[in-house]
Amino acid sequence: MDRDKKILGFSIFFILKCFFSISTLVAQTASTYIILDPEKIPVTVREFYFKDVVDLRREKANIGGLFTSREAKFLEPLEIKGGAVQGLRAYFQKGFPQDKTLRPIVVQIKKCQVIERRLESGILEGTVDLGFVFNLSKGDSLIHLMDYNGGARYKRSAGNYEVVTTALKQSLSSSVKYFNNWMNEQIKTNIKLAHGVKLEFVDHDLRENGDTVFYAPDRPLVWEDFKARPHPGSKFSASIFTSFAWEGDSEVVNGVVQIKFHTKVFMLKSSSWVKGSAKDAYGLNHERRHFDITKIVVERFKEKVSMLNLEPDTYDGTIGYLYIETYREMNQMQEAYDEETRHGQNKSAQERWNAFIDEELAKFSEVD
Repeated sequence: MDRDKKILGFSIFFILKCFFSISTLVAQTASTYIILDPEKIPVTVREFYFKDVVDLRREKANIGGLFTSREAKFLEPLEIKGGAVQGLRAYFQKGFPQDKTLRPIVVQIKKCQVIERRLESGILEGTVDLGFVFNLSKGDSLIHLMDYNGGARYKRSAGNYEVVTTALKQSLSSSVKYFNNWMNEQIKTNIKLAHGVKLEFVDHDLRENGDTVFYAPDRPLVWEDFKARPHPGSKFSASIFTSFAWEGDSEVVNGVVQIKFHTKVFMLKSSSWVKGSAKDAYGLNHERRHFDITKIVVERFKEKVSMLNLEPDTYDGTIGYLYIETYREMNQMQEAYDEETRHGQNKSAQERWNAFIDEELAKFSEVD
């Protein structure tokens, strides 16, 4: 079952006959309301604090209805004094330490309802029904953590209102206990709760796989790698297709997203071609340098990624955007190379590019 959406049934069943001189539920002719006094709940919270409560209910005026006398035929509207949001906000915030160095939680109210019916014996039977959404507040956004549905049932005699307040408070306490247990279980492995990102760059260890040749100093390109048919009417002697990709294998360990960052620089044999008359060492060097340029751009990409301030919930998009920018950089550099060397025909320009490429590759070899 999805841990984010575990549903609780009515797990609290009790029959209370309480007689108190002072009740926290007040019945009047005009209105009936619960005084939801904040109280310290015996739950040890270490990972979060309650930042706010938001009401998602359509009907916000009351939380249900009660019979206010033995003779009453209709339910009287029941309210939380000050309104549900204010009452529940005070209950959550004052019932627990407000340590704002912890994760801020916003509780959304989907359901908070008390409904009664009269049994043949004259005893009143009531149901407390709660539905909350617990969210992590981050900037202007709410990150959904889990849904909670639960409540309680009670029986009472006419005029005994304390049991209603007790049932509601016990239901609220159960929701917090459940969420607190969920947080304690999820805190080290749930990416939504992670507090940092750690990168580990991993070299691609394949040299060749079918149609694909991966960049490796000990596996230089040869003319036999150019398998495609030459383009009819092309004025060029050869063409190579090179590109790159990245992927990140991630897991959350002790609240940190640990990413094994793989990059692949490759050429495709079936998209690269050479005319038979051009298979010489000079031409092969020109095509190999295209492959080298892709490698240089990818090493720059890795450097930029290592300097990013990555967040657990946005790192994928941040790296993805940088990947697109790097792809543009690769295309621009490849075009500049071909333009300045006139696709290898300008030998002095080719020598300058050879020296530049060797110098750049040497930089990354020193880092490795």
